[in-house]
Amino acid sequence: MTRHQLVRAFWLGAAALLVAAALVAVVALVRGELTDTDGRILLTLGALGLAGALGLAGLALADTARATLVGWVAAAAAPIAFAILASWVWADLVGQTRERLGLTTIVLVIGLLALVAQLLLLASRRLLPLVLATALLLAAAVGGTVAAVWTEPEDTGWAKVLAVLWVLAALGWFLLPVLQRYTAAGAGRDERVLGELDGIELVATRRRDELAIDARLARGERLLLRRRPTALAG
Repeated sequence: MTRHQLVRAFWLGAAALLVAAALVAVVALVRGELTDTDGRILLTLGALGLAGALGLAGLALADTARATLVGWVAAAAAPIAFAILASWVWADLVGQTRERLGLTTIVLVIGLLALVAQLLLLASRRLLPLVLATALLLAAAVGGTVAAVWTEPEDTGWAKVLAVLWVLAALGWFLLPVLQRYTAAGAGRDERVLGELDGIELVATRRRDELAIDARLARGERLLLRRRPTALAG
């Protein structure tokens, strides 16, 4: 099965999960009550969706030459995270350690997913310092939140510090696409010649009235411009 087929299968599965979650909710509403089993099914579907998003984003990042290691770490962490969350949802024994482990997993998945998504959005190396700053803020916010989950500090100042870190991390995350659009809008030229062969030019352009090829290159691929050889007369 090719990567494209795997991606299509994943999104088809995600659609099936959404349908299943909607059916469970409809059945619960018709019956007039939400049973414990219904709630656990919905929570399991939510955990699967969160872990699946992390896994797919990690594989997409690993397929680029941008941050392959981070992508593979995210892809490998996704099934582990789902296993922990599913165990937390379905376990009959509810303990403080189990709850802390579940909350820690959720925080780690959210932080890692935010980092992977920003690396996927990065299109200009000039904004790499912003991505690095956001990654540091995310690491501090995630680390502080995990520490708070396990130590339960009574000082309200700790909560304020964590809130500031999460706000700044969110600011850096949302600034990336905005600044990339701003940079692209102020680039000046509408087109750029990438190559030429016998008077035929390969041009990068922002104009909409020209023939455009919108293709995502696989890892290791590159664009070539060549003239088809003419047939030799027999």
